[in-house]
Parts: sequence; C-alpha cells; structure tokens
Amino acid sequence: MKCYKSRWILTAEDEILENMAIVVDEGKFVDIIPNDSVNFEEKYVKDLGNAVVTPGFVDMLTQFQYTDIDSYKPKTFKNKIKKIFSTIYLKNTFAGVRPTVYSHKWAKILAKYFVMDREDKIKSFDSGVESAIAAGTTCVAQVSKEVKFFDTINKMPIKNYLFFEIFADSSQKSKKQFKEIRAKVEDLIMHKGENTHIGIMLNSISGAHKKLWELFSKYCRKHNMLLLTRFVESEDELEWLEHGFSDIDLLHKFMHLRKITPYERGISPVEYLGNLRVFGKQVIVANASCLRDDDLEKLSESGVNFVYQPYYGDEICNKKLSFDKVLKYFPKRFGFSAQSFCNDKDFSMLKLAINSNKNVGIPLDELIKYITIYPAKILRLDNHTGSIKVGKDADFNVFKLDNGETWQDLVNHTTPYSTYSKGRKVVKRGDIRFDL
Repeated sequence: MKCYKSRWILTAEDEILENMAIVVDEGKFVDIIPNDSVNFEEKYVKDLGNAVVTPGFVDMLTQFQYTDIDSYKPKTFKNKIKKIFSTIYLKNTFAGVRPTVYSHKWAKILAKYFVMDREDKIKSFDSGVESAIAAGTTCVAQVSKEVKFFDTINKMPIKNYLFFEIFADSSQKSKKQFKEIRAKVEDLIMHKGENTHIGIMLNSISGAHKKLWELFSKYCRKHNMLLLTRFVESEDELEWLEHGFSDIDLLHKFMHLRKITPYERGISPVEYLGNLRVFGKQVIVANASCLRDDDLEKLSESGVNFVYQPYYGDEICNKKLSFDKVLKYFPKRFGFSAQSFCNDKDFSMLKLAINSNKNVGIPLDELIKYITIYPAKILRLDNHTGSIKVGKDADFNVFKLDNGETWQDLVNHTTPYSTYSKGRKVVKRGDIRFDL
C-alpha cells in the first residue's frame, strides 16, 4: 500500500481536492484522505508537495507504427531499392496531382512506410508508445491492420484498444475479409492480456465496400463491439460521393485496390452510412473535417461518438473543425487524438486540449474531462480508468508546480513529472521505466 500526498487533485469527478492524498493498493485507488490524516509508515508515503495529480490521459486514435517514418532512412540495399521503386510508383500514379491533395499526402505516407522492414516498423511503433506514455497517456486506441503489433500491444503497460483497420473494394473481398478478420479477432480475444481490448475499424466510406459495412455493422451490434471509422476528412471523399470518382481513386490504385464506387451517388455522407444502418452508440467517427453543419447535426443525432484530431486535420486534411463546433455537436461525447506525421510531433494530450481551448475558454477542470473520463466512457473503460475514484485502477499523472502556483497554472506545465499505470510508476522525469 502506498500513499501520495498532493496539494491538488483534479479527479475528473466534478471535484477539485486540496491538500488530499490518494491511497493505492494492488494497482487501485482504495482511499482518498486529507493530508493531515495520513498515518502510514514513512516509507509508504510520497509527499508530492505543490503538485497537481490528474487521471491518466486517453488518446482516441493512434497509429504508432508511423511514428518515425518522417525521419527514417533505409540502410539495407533491399530497402533502398524498395524506396526507389516506391517513389517512382508514387510519381506515376499521382502525375499531375498537387502534393497538397489529401489522397497524395496519404499515398506519400504509405510509400515511406512500405520501405521500412519489420524491425524498423516495430521500432517505430515502440518509439510512439514510449513518447505517448512519457506525455501522460495511459490509454490509447491504436489502429492497425498488421497483426505483427499484437505482441507489442499486449505487453504495453497501459490500457489499449486495438482497432483492426479493414479495406475492401468488392462484395466478394468484403465477405472474405469478414471471415478472416472475424476468425482473427475471436482468436486474439482468447490470447489478449488484461490491458488489451479489440475493436473494428472500417477505413472510410470510400475505402470500404457497401457489403463490408453491412457485415461488420451487424457483427459489431451483435457482439456489442466498438466500430471506428474515419469520416469525411477530405474534399476528395465528398467528390467521390457526388460523382462516383475523385482523386481518392488514385489512392486506392496506389494501395492496389480496384476502383470503388458509391452504392448511390448524390446523397450526403450521413445518409450514405445511415441507409446501411451503421450508426449507433457503438460507432466512433473520427475527424469529419469537411462535413457541413446540417450533416454534423444529423451525425450528432445518430448517437455516434467522436474523435477530434486537430494536428491530423491541419497536416493531412488541410482543414479541421473548430473546437467550439465540436463542443456544440458532441458535448461530453468526444475525445482528442494527438495523431501527427510531423518529425517533431508532440504527444501531449494536455497541451493539445489547452491549445484547442484558447479561443473557447471552457474551465480547465472540465477540459481535463475530454482527455480523461469522457473518452474513457466512449471506449467503455470508465469503470476502470478516466478519473480518480476509489475502486478504479490507479492510472494517474503528477505535475509539479512552482512556488505560489495553483492547479489553474497547470496550463504552463503540460509534461508530467511522473506517470502511473495501475499504481506502477512507468515514467519519472521523462525517463521510461518499462520495457516493450
């Protein structure tokens, strides 16, 4: 049993506690008591001083495998040759298309990733995991279509959702993918660790055939499984829905998919999936940066939850929703994603939330909930994490303050001094204290 005394505790349970201590035993919060009531042996007490304790943070969409692609340089002859052919194929496929176009940007990312070998990809993945945890993240929703990361994910010292990303360009491939992924998911559920949870991600409206949407929507409803998708994050997708073709077809060609066409043209993205009975509380949609206000309202009314991706929106989609608009349509039903493809990417969920809130100004203690308890509820993990409450897992961050500062000065200290997952110290002063 250990006791942590702190000047401030932001519980994410509508309480801001002053001069209180959390008591942790066997990885869980077992008590919250006044500092002056602590009577444990000295060796079991940690006085954090003028510090703020927060719940661990939740990142709603990560793709850690891409962490190092911007700085990666092939070393082997084989990978150098792969880079040459990949670059030529990219140029030929997107000849005449501006590099700033969404589809071109994603193809460039995939081209860089293709050059990496298995060890490089796993190293890149591990780098992302370590950076996120060092920034105070204790729960992630990781997207990947590669089983190779399962062992690493299973060993992560934090909670995680593995969302299997699926594409299909025909009814036949949809049926085949459904059988293969269903078998894979059911097998992995039998072998996953206690920190790991499994979900499904259908890439996008334009990246998944109608049949794939029908099969997995039904499957996820039946098994009460979360279904994640990227939703209308480019003008390319809107053009595809309107005309049946756009630059998104070039991205599919680059990925060796046949041309996918809409099952019906000229309808809104919300109608497109609504007609297939996709929407519901088990569905999480990401980005929606190009969705009109009337469709955002309809999407909100459908009951889905939302992932807000400011960095990704700016970098890849050339557009992002304003934070006040996200708050308007998805109050208490969204979380943040710090996904970025910049070489100097910042994994701090707290900094991301604070920067997003600059022109909106919701109270800091309420803002914290959008990177803790609200996304934990979306991932159905709120009985275990997301707030500091007796009975929950001891996932928390410690932020040191300067003399005279209060909890509201947390906005100036966005990197935690230490991070705990289930009561285990996994980061101290930026140093990682776990192995993958």
